[in-house]
Amino acid sequence: MKSRELKLAHFGAENSAAQTAAKQFAENVEKRTNGALKITIYANNVLGGPPQILEQVLMGTVDMTLSGQDQLAKHVPLFDTVAIPFSTTGYEHMDRILDGPFLEWAKPEVEKKGAVMLSSWEWGFRQITNSRHPILTPDDVKGLKIRTPPAMAYQAAMEALGANVQTIDFSELVMAMRQGVVDGQENPIATIYDLNLYESQKYITIVNYLYSSMVHLVNTKVWDSFTPEQQKIIREESDSARLLMRKIVRDDEAKQIADMRSKGVQIDTPPLQPFQDRMGPAYEKIRSNVGAANFDKWMKMAADTK
Repeated sequence: MKSRELKLAHFGAENSAAQTAAKQFAENVEKRTNGALKITIYANNVLGGPPQILEQVLMGTVDMTLSGQDQLAKHVPLFDTVAIPFSTTGYEHMDRILDGPFLEWAKPEVEKKGAVMLSSWEWGFRQITNSRHPILTPDDVKGLKIRTPPAMAYQAAMEALGANVQTIDFSELVMAMRQGVVDGQENPIATIYDLNLYESQKYITIVNYLYSSMVHLVNTKVWDSFTPEQQKIIREESDSARLLMRKIVRDDEAKQIADMRSKGVQIDTPPLQPFQDRMGPAYEKIRSNVGAANFDKWMKMAADTK
């Protein structure tokens, strides 16, 4: 039987949990389809930055991707609700939302854009880093040049804290930090660690201010070309890889924090309430952008799954 080759592209580094989970997914799909489907993985923006990769999947020139929810939100605005700051209590709470009511809500909207949503993998809760001084209160953020992705919810949250927000593409993030183009940035601990951002960012503040996921998508025409059995296998292996990535990210966070501390990085965990109290303008902006009904629907899902 001749193998059919498929491309899966994502923005995670070669040493990231995303790549480990993607490898498991690819290996298990190939094994369970008896070699009929062979998935080649392109990590670390090899096929373009996150917006370009998603566009290629929607057009069908790339078969699958792990898309950041912020990129997907440009096509399906309800994905920006996932990033409503301080709307959830932690990882387990987020799992209950994403794997349950959110998946059922988002899937048909994604299909309208030409892709099938399989599952939400992990990227993680985002923290703030900077090269200037410790951030112990919201006022310590004021005036800092903070890089965010070109994502409305992230920018709204940082602006609400008084940051001077700078948009820099993910593929240029490491160089921008090294060159001191900005004072700081925000990302999950795993990203800060995997990209060695702590080498130039000596202050890390754990605030879990918002969560970001990687959404596993496959082009609709590609999906429709699979047999029912192949579709079943791909769904099951996507779910398995989702759980693996979450486990790796969460298990590794404590070790990564300890290792960065041992390298001289100052890591602070200030009270969260003062930061949350500044989110009024961000909530207004997000609500206006995603629509009141979508905003309220996410907040109700969050309340119902606590």
